[in-house]
Amino acid sequence: MTSAIRFHQNSILVITKKVTLSNFLITGLAAALSYAAYVDDFAVSNWPWRTSLFVACICSLGPFLVYLPTRRTNALRTCGFMAAIGVFAVYYFFGIFGYFFYFGFAPMPGWSRWLGLIGGAALTAYWAAKTHKSVKYTIDHTSFVTSAFADGDDVVSYDIQRGMAKFEKLHKESSPFPKIYAYIVYAIAPFYLVLNRLLGSDFGSTGVFLFIAILGMPLSLWLVALFVRVLLVMIVLPIELERKHHKRVVVTV
Repeated sequence: MTSAIRFHQNSILVITKKVTLSNFLITGLAAALSYAAYVDDFAVSNWPWRTSLFVACICSLGPFLVYLPTRRTNALRTCGFMAAIGVFAVYYFFGIFGYFFYFGFAPMPGWSRWLGLIGGAALTAYWAAKTHKSVKYTIDHTSFVTSAFADGDDVVSYDIQRGMAKFEKLHKESSPFPKIYAYIVYAIAPFYLVLNRLLGSDFGSTGVFLFIAILGMPLSLWLVALFVRVLLVMIVLPIELERKHHKRVVVTV
C-alpha cells in the first residue's frame, strides 16, 4: 500500500498542476473576452471582466489550496475537489460568461433579457436537481458502491477508472437538451438574429455572443450534470463512507 500511496501523491501533484494551468487559461480567456466585449465594444459594465478575473484567481489558487493540506494522502475526496474545480472553470466559460453575462449585460430589449436570465437559471436549477436525484438513485439503489469500493483492513480503496466505468454502466443519464428543445432553439435563433439586425446597429458583436449563448447552453447543462456527479461520487460519498467505516477512502492503482 505504501508504494501505491506514494504513486498517487505524485499523481495528485501532477493533477494539481494540470488543473491549475487549464483553469487559468480558460477563466483568463473569459476575463479577456469580457473586457473586449463589455468594456471596449458594448461599453456597458466592468463587472464581467472583474468577476472573471476574480474567478480566474480562485480557480488557479484553489487546486493548490486543496493539495497542500492533503499532499501526504491519496484521499479520493482530494481528487474530487480537483475535478470539481476544473469542471466549474469550464462551466464558468460556457455557462456564466457565454450565457448569463450575455443576457445580463449585452444590449437587448428588457423582455428578452429577463426571459433569458430567468429561463437559463430555471433550466440550470432544474437540471442540477434532476441530476442529483438520478445520481443519488444510482448510489443508493444499485451495486455501484459495493462493486466500486473495496473495504480493506485499514482503508476503503477506489479505482477511479474502473469505478467510473461501473458508474456509467449502472447510471441512466438523460440528454441535457432533448431534440425537441434543440429544434425550438435553433428555429428561434435565426428569427431573433434577423430581428436584431433590423432593430439594432450592433448586430455584429451581439450576434456572435448570442450564438455563443445559445450553443453553449446545452454544454453548460452537461457540465452542471458532471459537476453534480463529481460532487456526489468523489466528495460526498467518500466522506459518508469514512464516517460509516471509520476508515480513509483512498485512490489505489
